[in-house]
Amino acid sequence: MSSEVSLFGGNSLTTQQGRRVSGAVARATQREVEQVSARAEIRAVEEAGHAFLTSLAMTNVAVLVGQAEMHVRTNPGVAPLMEQLVGTYALGAAQRLNQGF
Repeated sequence: MSSEVSLFGGNSLTTQQGRRVSGAVARATQREVEQVSARAEIRAVEEAGHAFLTSLAMTNVAVLVGQAEMHVRTNPGVAPLMEQLVGTYALGAAQRLNQGF
């Protein structure tokens, strides 16, 4: 919607399509535009948060795999346990991400 106000009085505004609307309609439209904008902003923050948590979980899994490999090199008998521990963490992290905030 345009912010143009009539120079010759009246309380109507002009839309982007060139239609004139009353001040009440313009205010209602502006409220709706603000609500849509607020929902979009919330969604963007949620998306960024989800991406951050996914990145963190990936880093944690990579670190755990590296640590597990180190332990397996010094004590090969722990390989099944390390694989189970890291796998369980990774699955749990994925489930927590799917549950959302």
